[in-house]
Amino acid sequence: MLPSRPVTPILRHGLLVLAFFLVPLSLLGVHFLLVDEFDEVGQYRVTAERTVETRNQLAQLLALHLDVETAVRGYTLTGDASFLGPYADAIPRRDAQFARLREGADSERLSQLDRLLALSDEKLAIAAQNVDDVRAGRGDDARQLIASGRGRRTMDAIRSLIAEIDAQEAAALSSLTVSGAASRRDVERSVSLLLVGIAVSLAIASLLIFTSTRQRREALEQVNRLAKRQKAMFDSAVDGMLWLDARGDILRMNPSISRMFGYTEAELVGRNNLVLMHTEYSQAESQAWLATVGTAGENGAGRRQEFTGRRSDGASFETEVAISRVASRLEAEGEPHYVASIRDISHRKRAERMKNEFVSTVSHELRTPLTSIGGSLGLVLGGAAGPLEEKTRRLIGIAHANCERLIRLINDILDIEKIESGRMEFDIRRMQVAPLLRRTEDAMAAFAQKHDVKLTVELPPWPQCIMGDPDRLEQLVTNLVSNAIKHSPAGETVEVVATTHRRFARIEVRDRGSGIPTEFRDRIFGKFAMADASDSRAKGGTGLGLSISREIARHHDGDIGYADREGGGTVFHVDIPLAREQAINVSTEADKSLPLVLHLDDDDDTLVVVASAFAGKAKVVSVGSIPDARSALADGEVAAAIIDLALGEEDGGEFAIELRNSMPRLPLVLFTAFDDTAETSMADRLLIKSRASVDDLVEATVSLIARRRKEAA
Repeated sequence: MLPSRPVTPILRHGLLVLAFFLVPLSLLGVHFLLVDEFDEVGQYRVTAERTVETRNQLAQLLALHLDVETAVRGYTLTGDASFLGPYADAIPRRDAQFARLREGADSERLSQLDRLLALSDEKLAIAAQNVDDVRAGRGDDARQLIASGRGRRTMDAIRSLIAEIDAQEAAALSSLTVSGAASRRDVERSVSLLLVGIAVSLAIASLLIFTSTRQRREALEQVNRLAKRQKAMFDSAVDGMLWLDARGDILRMNPSISRMFGYTEAELVGRNNLVLMHTEYSQAESQAWLATVGTAGENGAGRRQEFTGRRSDGASFETEVAISRVASRLEAEGEPHYVASIRDISHRKRAERMKNEFVSTVSHELRTPLTSIGGSLGLVLGGAAGPLEEKTRRLIGIAHANCERLIRLINDILDIEKIESGRMEFDIRRMQVAPLLRRTEDAMAAFAQKHDVKLTVELPPWPQCIMGDPDRLEQLVTNLVSNAIKHSPAGETVEVVATTHRRFARIEVRDRGSGIPTEFRDRIFGKFAMADASDSRAKGGTGLGLSISREIARHHDGDIGYADREGGGTVFHVDIPLAREQAINVSTEADKSLPLVLHLDDDDDTLVVVASAFAGKAKVVSVGSIPDARSALADGEVAAAIIDLALGEEDGGEFAIELRNSMPRLPLVLFTAFDDTAETSMADRLLIKSRASVDDLVEATVSLIARRRKEAA
């Protein structure tokens, strides 16, 4: 006989819990099952009552239409107006019955009721026609309408649809009855299974309770450790840390606040944070500012701001505060809290003032003498002081080149400082890209020849208009071209290409240099950024050109980037937004007599090219959407229309059909990329993009306009 094993404390505790909860849990489970069964019975009763009511309403609705039919026929045959009693009450009674039928109906039933209402409207309309004919003395017409059988067919359709709905209601009730019986059997099985499985469930529940208790204890210990760690981080932070309530009162502070402002914790806790500010603000202003602060995100604190702090001895110093809203339980009750990090930036401000003084010194004390020195050396090299010996010329040439290098460095430093401080002025005006690139080509021709590099410029066949500062954009492009020339091997070609990229004018500068080192790419647009390779440093430069170029591009709402060039080299690109209304607008007196052509296309490049091709032959109104096309048609007399079938989410084919129906004499040309289209028959001409040139489009359109004018004459 085997010895019995002792019951462990855990097992004993589980058995006690099982014995304590077994009966209540069993009763609770049975209770829930019975409640569900009662709910199902109640739902069945409600459904049955609703079905009976629906079928009753349907029967009344059918009887109503039969009464109307009988009343109208009696009136038609006898002319006795007393027959029209049911007809007069038909519409309000019918509307009330339909309103009751729609209550609680699903989408399918609503669709059936809509069909039934349409048939009812048709039936009542026929009855109304009969009554009107009899009243007007057209009895024969009324009897002929009855004899046509139209009302009978409508009545048969009403009767059929009502029978269909009635059958569905009966089927739904039958299905509910079957499912109710199955549900009761399921309840019986569930109760049995519940009683059998309750012991296992309670055992598992007991184990889970024990495990949960242990986990809660471990979690509490973890929370305590994290709280201690956060307190240590809060107290040991170098920056001053404040915990504020919704009114801005200080709830907690770290020791750095005492070191920074000279107050003890007892002197600050409970007081408003305004005591730390040199500028006096009201309590309302402080709370309004706090209300604008958000939670911290990927970009850091909810809000940053500089302010002048005030120490306990009255001395002021410059600080920066980073403050964020802290999500907490109190915030749900309308009382947000805030954490503020305060940093002493007086040393940084002092350094900025020193930098500004240095820039001022460079601007006033170095620019003028260096300009004089560079000019004098240039005159000497040019022979203004007489012929020079070769050795002397070489030394003066070195001095002149380095003087120019210093001048470029000073100009770049001053430019980047102006951009960062927001003091650089931009003369933004409407301008074209082509003249800008031609000026750059002329200005850099000698520099390219000096480095034995060929410089080419490729322009698009249509004008590109942008809003920009010509001088600053020329500085930007010159920086990129100069950089490309310096890093291109002798005998290679630097290509400057103007294209259109989405809604931007893109200027690309392509070289065949050694490319950009991988370790240098992250800081290529930084200030004084230069590759570390010795061959790069040998090219010279300040390391500010790309940084200045990027800032100029951003001030034009554009951007600058680069990519490796296939076959070796680098492609730098600058994107500047195209000016609005890019299409050519004919405005000369001689062109006012030109025909007006509407061009609808969702591609900006196509609009620009087509408008350019029609110059001198027609005035083109270029639009990118159907609403704009309708507006253009309303504003002026259009002589022809050119339509693209593919307009994104809009359908150019439908608009073409609409235009043909409303203006059948208007010459209509489809200029599209679709080879196979069903709209060809209603257009005067179909031209496929890439197969037909823009010149073909112009010739076809002008020919159609001339033919229509000749026919009209």
